[in-house]
Amino acid sequence: MKVSTSDLQGVLGATPAAAPPSRAPRQTNSRSGREQARINELKCMRVVAHHGHVRIAELARAVWPKARYAEQVSRRVASRLVAEGLLLERRNALGSRSLCLTRVGATWLEARGIEAQHTLDLSSVSGSTFFHRTLATRYLIERQVEGFQTAGEYLLLRRKAPFPVDRMVKMLRKMPDGAVWQRRADGPATVEVCEVEAARKALPQLAACLRWAELVGQPLDQAGAYRLGGLVFVYDRELNHARRILLAATSLWGHRPLQERVTLERRVKLVAVELRDPLVWVGSSVTTLHDLRQRAV
Repeated sequence: MKVSTSDLQGVLGATPAAAPPSRAPRQTNSRSGREQARINELKCMRVVAHHGHVRIAELARAVWPKARYAEQVSRRVASRLVAEGLLLERRNALGSRSLCLTRVGATWLEARGIEAQHTLDLSSVSGSTFFHRTLATRYLIERQVEGFQTAGEYLLLRRKAPFPVDRMVKMLRKMPDGAVWQRRADGPATVEVCEVEAARKALPQLAACLRWAELVGQPLDQAGAYRLGGLVFVYDRELNHARRILLAATSLWGHRPLQERVTLERRVKLVAVELRDPLVWVGSSVTTLHDLRQRAV
């Protein structure tokens, strides 16, 4: 068949079509579903061992702080751990359930190189201190989410901290409700001690806690790697604890020079927590005692 030149016009001069771009290989998760489940179980177990006992709400916030359905996921994982005998559900003072570490669970963690002790005998689960302890636990978890390290009263009573707890108690003349710190590459870690205000305290008791601000900068260990960094009061914002703390500070430091009072009051943080029944953490606001006084003037 004879093809004319006019028939080939536009064909011989045409550039070949570009090849379609190749798609990047799809990233796949190398972990199997069972491996991920085991990782989640270990995270949950460590949270319970760290705080002594937690509810599902605290567990979800600690392990999945950004997940949309964190409580549903944590409830499923906790159910598996309870079925395996690693955790135990105990009725708490609010009538709901709290998760505790069993003897089998403690052994399970120790087999994975994590020091643990069962928490079946903790009276704070169903006792009068449940509100106090749970509010402290949730605050410490919020700080953990921010990247800080924490130790609640449960760990401090067992002397499980990177600094000598007995030395801290001797310095403060009281066991705090918690400690928050962050290790630094240069210089010592500053440790904030926490005091949770649940029941109404007498002004002299509040003043005794406020004296901790006078000790800021003092070492908590012999090497000076950890130093007292400040005091944090945590309380339900519906109660009038802030006003009473302010009154106690005025009674304690009112005779001191103005600049000294300002320095001391800036070392004291007030965390007002918004709660709804039954003990559900909605949010919190943070201010210093000095800023509160400035607003009150």
